[in-house]
Amino acid sequence: MDKLITGIKNLDYILGGGIPAYSLNIISGSPGSGKTIFVQNIIFNSARNGLKSLYLTTISESQFKMVRHLQGFEFFSDDLLGDKVIYGDLGAVLRKQGTNKGLEYLTQMIKKHLPNIIVIDSVKVIRDLFPDEKTFRIFIFDLAAALSIWEVTAFLVGEYEEQELTRLSEFAVADGIFHLYGQEEKRFQKRYIRILKMRGTSFEQGEHLFQITPMGIEVYPRMKPEGNELQYEVTPGRKGFGIPGLDEMLCGGLPEGSITLISGGTGTGKTLLALKFLLEGAEKGEKGIFLSFEEPAAQLQSTARHLGWEIDKYLAQGRLDIKFISPVELDVDKHAFEILDMLREKKVKRLAIDSISSFESSVSDIQKYKDYLWAIAQQLKRRHISAVFTTLNEDPFSSLILSKAKISLITDNIIILRYVEDDSNIKRVLGILKVRGSYHDKALREYEITQNGINVLGKLDKANMLR
Repeated sequence: MDKLITGIKNLDYILGGGIPAYSLNIISGSPGSGKTIFVQNIIFNSARNGLKSLYLTTISESQFKMVRHLQGFEFFSDDLLGDKVIYGDLGAVLRKQGTNKGLEYLTQMIKKHLPNIIVIDSVKVIRDLFPDEKTFRIFIFDLAAALSIWEVTAFLVGEYEEQELTRLSEFAVADGIFHLYGQEEKRFQKRYIRILKMRGTSFEQGEHLFQITPMGIEVYPRMKPEGNELQYEVTPGRKGFGIPGLDEMLCGGLPEGSITLISGGTGTGKTLLALKFLLEGAEKGEKGIFLSFEEPAAQLQSTARHLGWEIDKYLAQGRLDIKFISPVELDVDKHAFEILDMLREKKVKRLAIDSISSFESSVSDIQKYKDYLWAIAQQLKRRHISAVFTTLNEDPFSSLILSKAKISLITDNIIILRYVEDDSNIKRVLGILKVRGSYHDKALREYEITQNGINVLGKLDKANMLR
């Protein structure tokens, strides 16, 4: 099947390669949802690939006003106007000559310009010009027939609410239906796209985030695990922390390509342990990325220097990269793809996320947060990337609570850090709850953080100290 390549970031991936050629598609959504920019982005991208588009406006927005608004986008080009992108005013014909002349004008324009793509913006306005539903239904069926004869890919744009998509006649003749909508959140507005119908091809269902940027439309497909994503090759190697006592407890280190959760109270050293894991990889020539939701890069570098760690050398060599992301501005739908792009571009072998607790607090939908972590974990395993996630235990003296969201199920290994009280002294203790598919030391051991780094000491010398 021939397909129209939209050229919109990630949209063709969602569509399985593009929109089927010669299909009739409806772009629906409320005013301001991005429908016109969405279609304009497609036709200008197509024009650069040699395709000609005929864009017919109605009464909703004049072509001159539309072009003026498009000039701020990078996909727009004056050089393509009149040759590959042609505008016509269907609204003037409908107003002056009546609805019965609409199809005649459309046919004349197609014969004159021989376009590959036709857009009518807005078809909902045309609907309102007809005296009754029966008359409009006849018009829309005749329109669909005419477009199929001329073998063009068509887009009908309209201001439709979601409840109208199942009961209006124009949606019955459509091969594809794209619904654009927004959600008002406390900090910022989000826009989403759903593909509700696409005849003759498979597509990624569900809610996908999109943004309107100076480049145009950028789509971020929802992260979801699939059956084939759960199949990956297990590698036999080990990834150590470079902390002798801890690596001994792990029988040489964490299994390569596994996901490790480090859970602990504030000040227990979760961040330092995650950073040391990356520095040990850098020492061995492995590239790592530290994604911080809590501490800026400069603060992490300063802390590492005080511990005698050669962080500046590895940053300069490109073996280590630190990215600070404010959880206040975090967008979970977009963030997953940014992470995967960085991992692919930099050929990363080790990853640390500090902390997923800060990440969790920025997400209003806890189920989406769990789905995101599950999908990210599977992608990391497929790429044989060894990852460490830190999470906050809000009661550092409590029993062994890992996380409120119960995300420990997605991890292969769990290391707990906590405090104990011993004769009016506070001590740090670490333990390894699990290492999937591998033996590990099950003892609870004291550890200390000094100016020389992290040192793992002996076993706890008293029973029941964790109670």
